[in-house]
Amino acid sequence: MVKQFRNIHIYLSLFFLPVALMYALTGALYIFGVDEDSGASKHTYTLKATISQGGEIEAMLEYLKANDIALPRGSEPKLDKKGYLRIGSVHYFAGIKKLGEGTYDIMVFKRSFIGDIILLHKAKGEWYFNILAVGFGFAIAILYLSGLIITLFNSKKNRFIQYVTLIVGFIVSFVLGTFSVL
Repeated sequence: MVKQFRNIHIYLSLFFLPVALMYALTGALYIFGVDEDSGASKHTYTLKATISQGGEIEAMLEYLKANDIALPRGSEPKLDKKGYLRIGSVHYFAGIKKLGEGTYDIMVFKRSFIGDIILLHKAKGEWYFNILAVGFGFAIAILYLSGLIITLFNSKKNRFIQYVTLIVGFIVSFVLGTFSVL
């Protein structure tokens, strides 16, 4: 039984190691103030034109083409929190917002690699990576359980210290978590 748990532990940890390192890196960077917009390039342009209702995206794409600006990957237009009607991916997108009569703001935004992986950490990308992330969550639980089973069955001489360490870990996590949210 211990051998089976050891094999599960080894192969799951090897498979999910890249995801674990990514989550560790992006979590630490986010705590220290690096966010998804760090290292991003943002350019804004003013478009003076009369655009009919519903033609904003087409007008923006024509403006981008005329000025040799890369076009975002086609997607369904979405209205973001800042009022831009935008298309593209989380890595590269363009948006248009009406400022006044006949005046529009066009914004082109390209994220850095760090910004992209921070957004993956926050599940803001497409659903593909989210499947891996959920699998990683289950794997963490299985890895901890298999690690505990391997340790508790194999190391009988330090069992008391292992139990004390486990209990102290629960207490410290609970106390610091409670103080952090209250």
